[in-house]
Amino acid sequence: MTTELDRIAKKNTEQKIKGAYKNLAIKKHNLKAARKANKADPEEQGWFGSKRSKSLRKELNKTRKIEKFVDKQSDRLDKHGVWSKENKEGAAMGHYEKKKIIEKGFPSKAKFAGGGIALRGFGRAVMKKGGKV
Repeated sequence: MTTELDRIAKKNTEQKIKGAYKNLAIKKHNLKAARKANKADPEEQGWFGSKRSKSLRKELNKTRKIEKFVDKQSDRLDKHGVWSKENKEGAAMGHYEKKKIIEKGFPSKAKFAGGGIALRGFGRAVMKKGGKV
């Protein structure tokens, strides 16, 4: 049984995962291009490689590790939904997102209520002063 809060958390998490994939793809592309440029430099050739090539390899491995984590979270989110005490197989990223939504004050619909005709004309000035302008 999924609640409204779980659905919102899942949607937000999916958006974050999509953004993470995009950023990781860009970073991997840049690192591969830098590696290629470093390889073409004749001064950088050596038996063990250069410091630059080692640091690029480390960064590339780090991005692959992050990508693997994001893949795992995405699979868990699709298969099991958001993590909770009852659903211990869900995505931890979704649980974190759910916490953030609750901190912002999810259950209260008061934030979305109001407005209407009072916002037209003089707008919020009328609302703040109790109708006196």
